[in-house]
Amino acid sequence: LARSNSALLTEQEASALREQFIAVLGHDLRNPLAGIKSGVRLLEGEALSSRGRNVVELLNATVARMGGLIDNVMDFARGRLGGGITLDPSRKAIDGTVMQVTNELRATYPDRAIVTEIKTTAAVYGDHSRLGQIFSNLLGNALMHGDPEAPIRVTLEAEGDTVIFETTNSGEPISPEAMKKLFSPFERGKARSSLQGLGLGLYICQQIAQAHRGDLTARSEGRETTFTFRMPIG
Repeated sequence: LARSNSALLTEQEASALREQFIAVLGHDLRNPLAGIKSGVRLLEGEALSSRGRNVVELLNATVARMGGLIDNVMDFARGRLGGGITLDPSRKAIDGTVMQVTNELRATYPDRAIVTEIKTTAAVYGDHSRLGQIFSNLLGNALMHGDPEAPIRVTLEAEGDTVIFETTNSGEPISPEAMKKLFSPFERGKARSSLQGLGLGLYICQQIAQAHRGDLTARSEGRETTFTFRMPIG
């Protein structure tokens, strides 16, 4: 029993150390990333060749992706270390948040077709920065893993006192094995090798959804994969 307790304590200490390391790493990565972002902004003001402009666009997309990864790491560390997902709620039209995210990703992926169907302009009570994080992650996943020749469908609608956001993409289906671990931290890469990144994005999105008294689900049938986020209008 003493050996078991000692082993458990050692594992708990190691887990806490790992999570503290993640938090420090995420914080310290912001400074060099901010330097890169400032350099790219300076280049945007220069006279550039078409190739140079393409490189700047690529760098902007990379910086945005790195920023998203760092945000996910920090959110994960805060949640695991007791801080939880923080919200700054306000009442705001949800369609504006969805369209802002959609337009940003259209600029990042100019060659991809994103078809939007906005059926509600409901004023939703929530943290719209965090909600934008969910929308951006789900749409970004659809663009990254979907068939590049097929359009991504984005739907926003309301049913009663619930607002529903969905993304649907065509392409390789998510296996039942991967589906079981889809919203678990660090598990996606193990379950499906084609999925890239830390495997924190969907986990963080689910935590944000739950903080809004909502839920996030996925289904993958045939060659279509759909993610659905529901939350009360409030």
